[in-house]
Formats: sequence, C-alpha cells, structure tokens
Amino acid sequence: MKAMILAYESPGDFAMRTDKAAFESYMAPWFAYAKAMNEAGVNRSGAPLLGPETATVVSISNGRRQVEDGPFADTKEQLGGYFIIEVADLDEAARWGAKCPAAKSGRVDVRAIPDYGQGN
Repeated sequence: MKAMILAYESPGDFAMRTDKAAFESYMAPWFAYAKAMNEAGVNRSGAPLLGPETATVVSISNGRRQVEDGPFADTKEQLGGYFIIEVADLDEAARWGAKCPAAKSGRVDVRAIPDYGQGN
C-alpha cells in the first residue's frame, strides 16, 4: 500500500531552515530520515515545502474564484513537506511517521493513498 506522510512544522522549525547557523543541524535528521526510508526501499517521493507565508489558497465562493495569500489554516503548525511511501500496511506507515523529525516539535499526519485503478 502507498501512504503519505505529511510533516507539519512549527514556526521555529521554519525559521531554522533559513538561519545559516541552524540549517545544517536542523536538516541533518531530515536527511537521515529520507536516507533510512531509501535504504529500506519504502520511499517513493517527497519534498520540503517553502514556509506558509509563501502559500496561495484558492477557493470558489458564489461561483467566483478567490485567491488569498498566506496559509488558510490558522494553526501553530503548518505543512512543511511530505513523503510518499510504499509499505505493507498502515501500521508500518505509522511507524515511519513516528520517525519523522516533525513528530518531535510539530505533528505528522499519515494517510493511506487509495488505489482507484488510475495508476497512482
């Protein structure tokens, strides 16, 4: 089965990405996590996302498109990146989610990706 690991990071985490002094120490666990998934043969895809201040939210209201800058969700943690993995079951996906660095200071959402026969 395929699953998506959504990494929600705190504002402090996002700040460490752009702080030259903190960048390497902050990213080291992320690189190690991706390497472990690659070595286990479960990683299919993944990418970091820029900070929530770069988000553009699009919606339709009364038949008209509305575009808003910045994150729509008013939460402490914001989506910072994702991984798509292929594992035996949801329990294994959850174990990989628990190893995600975002689980220590933010939160991690693990979701199964359904197979609707479209080749996803």
